[in-house]
Amino acid sequence: MVGRTIKHYEIEAELGQGGMGVVYRAKDTVLERTVALKFLPPMFAKDDDSRKRFVHEAKAVSALDHPNVAVVHEIGEGDDGEMFIVMAFYEGQTLEDIIADGPVDLDDAARFVLDAARGLESAHKKGIIHRDIKPGNIMVTETGLLKILDFGLAKVQDVTMTMGAMSLGTLAYMSPEQAQGQLVDERTDLWALGVVFYEMLAGKRPFDGPYDAAILYSAANEDHTTVKAWREDTPDHLVAIVDKLLQKLPENRYQSATDLIADLVAATAPPPTVIQPVQEVEAPPGTAADPQTTSSGPSDPMPVIGAGQPTSGMSIQKAIWLVIIAVVVLGTLVTMWVSIQGDPVSDDPGVEAAMTDREQAQQFLRAGIDRLNAGQFSLALAEIERAIAADSTYVSAWSSLAAVYYQLSDFSASVRAAQRAISMDPQSTGAWYNLGMSLAEQDDLDGAVQALETATQINSGFTQAFSAWADLLIEAGRPEDALVVLERGGETAEPALRFIIYKNQGKAYLELGQLSEAITFLESSFRLNAEWSETILLLARAYDEIDDGDQAEVYWELFLEVETDPVLRSEARRRLGL
Repeated sequence: MVGRTIKHYEIEAELGQGGMGVVYRAKDTVLERTVALKFLPPMFAKDDDSRKRFVHEAKAVSALDHPNVAVVHEIGEGDDGEMFIVMAFYEGQTLEDIIADGPVDLDDAARFVLDAARGLESAHKKGIIHRDIKPGNIMVTETGLLKILDFGLAKVQDVTMTMGAMSLGTLAYMSPEQAQGQLVDERTDLWALGVVFYEMLAGKRPFDGPYDAAILYSAANEDHTTVKAWREDTPDHLVAIVDKLLQKLPENRYQSATDLIADLVAATAPPPTVIQPVQEVEAPPGTAADPQTTSSGPSDPMPVIGAGQPTSGMSIQKAIWLVIIAVVVLGTLVTMWVSIQGDPVSDDPGVEAAMTDREQAQQFLRAGIDRLNAGQFSLALAEIERAIAADSTYVSAWSSLAAVYYQLSDFSASVRAAQRAISMDPQSTGAWYNLGMSLAEQDDLDGAVQALETATQINSGFTQAFSAWADLLIEAGRPEDALVVLERGGETAEPALRFIIYKNQGKAYLELGQLSEAITFLESSFRLNAEWSETILLLARAYDEIDDGDQAEVYWELFLEVETDPVLRSEARRRLGL
């Protein structure tokens, strides 16, 4: 297979084999990216049931959209009838590789399990069970992001698919009910994750034996040795989590990944015992958090709904805006640090201890910002949770936590974190902003509008909040209301951000069918920022609408130069006849 070209994929090397397929590294010659191709094994290629399972897998996994689940791009069929799935290719190490070097650092192990639980939670909510969780199917990328790989044994609840007498799952990680051929649910994935957690902490599996039947008997009938027997420094709360995951009866385990996540978060970032208001401060001009001195690429300076991909109303180019979100969400660490350093130190030991906690929290938060800017969102989450554990009254940390959860698509957690920040400081514009963004993702339009409006009432110069509010109204089919909001936002907009007001005014007029007005505002936005991909896209569409093909072609060609999203690029290529 290596060296062949199937459709527009050049197969470069074999990556591995499993019960449901062989995986190869390949080059996508159209989008010029490296991908992973998974092929149905030759011995199953002519079997209708196997082919159905293969298609079923692709459809199940393609329904998932979560940072901790490997991306599936498409399903295809070669000229000779070979069926394959095109998946994202990740550089990094599997947990199997990491565990091979010995027990894993306690903090890293807890973080890996937390990330895996978040990925499973997303799948389970869609009725998808992995059924083959093991270290070899969990990868940590070079940027530190954990990905669950190969939902090759995925089973949607209420849909039964079998492969004769073939056993599905890897024996050492199979739950007792799975090994006995009983119906399984999401709790079988949690059992397997418990085995993985134990193995990371202890450096060995909880159930083992010289042959298959011995492993299965041990898992079903024998108690596992406590992790502390192999690693004395394991905290009791982690031991308790492992023990609950490895309960023989499903009803005695965690009943959902959501429950597991709650315990893991509580274990690593205990809830605060003291709540008091903390005032956020603005960034001084010229700092790294100042939007005028930070390059954010082709996306709105904040997580504006519809910013970089107007065809989908909500989750839009989230990764890029996090570089800028520090200006509102994080207060600014530079200003906060200077003000604290310059304050006289109290003679009260309790005050001094509290100050030390704040300084430690700021250190963790700075590390979290660095992770955010590097796109390492899971690592950023870990650092920000450490900041909250150090100082539970740190409003900027809670607001930042909301921003990270938004990036991880955990919108319920983002809402809770934002509300926590607001309860401590009702003037936290960043918290109100993130609350609005996450409520929008939960289809709570009224709540989102109210939160974003509150942010603009607190800070009438909050251009990004006006833009997000208006974008949300446009996507909700209310462009007239959006224009009223944008008029208000334009009165106080910073010169460096005025282009996003113009862009959204053009977008609203385009929605209303008033093409001349739309082009006027979009051209004004383009003159202020000629690299903003959505502005260029809207201009190309507008000129197409008025049948000005020459001008539309100019903008479609320019759009291909600045846009990286393959779906939007495909529209441009189609318009240009490429």
